[in-house]
Amino acid sequence: MMKLGITRSVSLPALALASCALLGAQTQPPTVPGSTPYPFPPGQVPGPMPQGRVPSAGGGKKKQKKAEASQIIIAADGLTFSNDGKTLVIGTEDGRRITMSLNPQTQFTRSGSSIEPAKVVPRTTVHIEAAEDDEMYLTAIKVDLLKDAPVEAPAAAAPGAPAPANRSSASTEDDELAKPTILHNPVAVPNRPVLHHGKPTASQPSDSSDDTPSPTPAAPAKSASTNKPSDSGDTDFTIDSDEPRVKPGSASATLVDRTRAWSETFTNGLPNYVCDQLTTRYLQRSRSSDWEPLDIITAKVVYEDGHEDYREITVGGKRTNKSMMELGGSTSEGEFASTLHSLFSQPTDAEFKLYESTSVDGSAAAIYDFKVLLHHSDWLIKVGGQELLPAYSGSVWIDKATGEVRRLEMQADRIPKDFPLDSIQMAVDYDRVHLGTSEFLLPVHSENLACQRGSPICTKNTIDFRDYHKYAGESTIEFK
Repeated sequence: MMKLGITRSVSLPALALASCALLGAQTQPPTVPGSTPYPFPPGQVPGPMPQGRVPSAGGGKKKQKKAEASQIIIAADGLTFSNDGKTLVIGTEDGRRITMSLNPQTQFTRSGSSIEPAKVVPRTTVHIEAAEDDEMYLTAIKVDLLKDAPVEAPAAAAPGAPAPANRSSASTEDDELAKPTILHNPVAVPNRPVLHHGKPTASQPSDSSDDTPSPTPAAPAKSASTNKPSDSGDTDFTIDSDEPRVKPGSASATLVDRTRAWSETFTNGLPNYVCDQLTTRYLQRSRSSDWEPLDIITAKVVYEDGHEDYREITVGGKRTNKSMMELGGSTSEGEFASTLHSLFSQPTDAEFKLYESTSVDGSAAAIYDFKVLLHHSDWLIKVGGQELLPAYSGSVWIDKATGEVRRLEMQADRIPKDFPLDSIQMAVDYDRVHLGTSEFLLPVHSENLACQRGSPICTKNTIDFRDYHKYAGESTIEFK
């Protein structure tokens, strides 16, 4: 069974709580189309995926030959980020960062002739072929040097120099490829569950859901959300492609601007607090099968001075000393504030379109569909040796009176064909929570979903945050 963890995982913002290390200063590799800093916090896509793609090579020569014959080989062109003789990292125009191990068998060539590995330096353009193991890590088989690193341009242009050329046709093609389907007709993908427009989950729901975690996991009832998307517009969060973009100065644009301002400050004054996090992990083996509960993970989440700490972690009712990101399978850890901040930030340049008016807990609200192009994306998704910054799209529920976000849905778009997953989706519900004498908007429920490429297998996490209360230090909380 493929393990998913901090180094062997599928990372996705599950929006648990608090800040994370990726928000700090980072050393950035050379920039290529689709490569941006990573302020968008990590979490975990559901997992684990049963069985890896490649059988174990143990158990004799016959089994080893069979394993080698079935190995997945990926190929890509990219810009070199680093090469230390043991590991090669490149960036591709489709938003991936590919990390490969090097060994004595790795061939380095140029125009058909062998070269020294040291010739491949940062910013050189290469073509790689790499073998994928059963945990989706990569080993370079061949590295072909296509182009030397560009000569550093002068710091400033000479007086009277011509203006810089327009963006290349390659960049234009990249923009076109990055356009998600959210503003057009959804692509019908067989055997793939989809997230739907749905009202936010209240902190105290009036009706119980079969997906709600309980002390003993029970298989949730199969819902319409696990069916293949149909051609009708009500099965996915899409809108009429003829609808105009939100116009500056319009009422709908004003609401988006209010939400943008709110997203910059809504954690101001947030006190230290603690809550219970319950994560139920599910597996679906085919479209015709129900979601199978795998286990339940519980944890105390302490938010203190802008940082989160996970304590009292249990898996299937058993206490563990491992951190959330070290657990086998899939866990959830991330940052709810920067997710909203990133979506509404100017650099992300998300395109919003009004879908419809609705209500949330009796308050007037509006649903906006949005899309973010690949070269503006900072949503980091990691599987084995590949990291992806995809174009993404989704929907956001905004309270008309306050400008607050009450629900967010996101899906990765145009996932490269060599990426191990072909569907990645998430949703999170926010509600006002009492902390002392004040109220704050915090996540109360989250779901994320991923499907393995070339397989009907999908996995899902449902996450509930409960019993929020102020945290005044270790002496005020008893951890049993």
